[in-house]
Amino acid sequence: MKNKKIAVIIPTYNEKDNIIPLAEKILRLPLDISVIIVDDNSPDGTGDIAKWHFQNEPRVEVIIRKEKKGRGYAGRSGYKAALDRKFDIIGEMDGDFSHSPEFIPSLVSFLERADVVSGSRFISGGKSLRHDKTRELVTFLARAYLRLILGIKLTDPTSGFRFFRASLLSVIYPELKSGDAFIVTEVFYYVFKKKFTIMELPIVFYKRKYGNSKLKFWTLMAYLYRVILLRTGFFYG
Repeated sequence: MKNKKIAVIIPTYNEKDNIIPLAEKILRLPLDISVIIVDDNSPDGTGDIAKWHFQNEPRVEVIIRKEKKGRGYAGRSGYKAALDRKFDIIGEMDGDFSHSPEFIPSLVSFLERADVVSGSRFISGGKSLRHDKTRELVTFLARAYLRLILGIKLTDPTSGFRFFRASLLSVIYPELKSGDAFIVTEVFYYVFKKKFTIMELPIVFYKRKYGNSKLKFWTLMAYLYRVILLRTGFFYG
């Protein structure tokens, strides 16, 4: 979308080896694009390293959160910052290079046709290079489960690589309660519930460059139960 201000939110926790090259690669894209790094006070100093490195770069904002930690809290902080700064398009992606900046221009361009554009590993042209049995199991279950329970009709309903029109995000932001990674599902739920338009585009889901995955089997399985709470109106975060 031409002449639109874009913000990319990157929630981080112990990503000191990834965040600088990732943000720099995003800033080199031929777009009017900024980066909002939301760090959960990482023990490895990710937030402080990013703040020092980008201290003279006005297109990068680093938020270091010292209160309640979690992917959902970080995501909501990033959404609020981007909305407050009046960006036209707001995106989010992982901070470990599993989501590549090379796909951002295509995701953004398709917002001409939709309110949300999400990257998918499971449509023609997409694929995953990360062979993690836990992730694969949960994703397999989620595809059918979320369609049945929440009406989320996506090939990749656990994708955290997506871009929104700010007008949409301003509508659903007050509804969000998740403090953890469940926010990915919660956002998609409200997109469909409020009948916004959504498109999926193929992406490659890469192996993380450095560090270890933070997702654990029981954390991922427990989220399937929380889907029921969200659907029945008993979900409180």
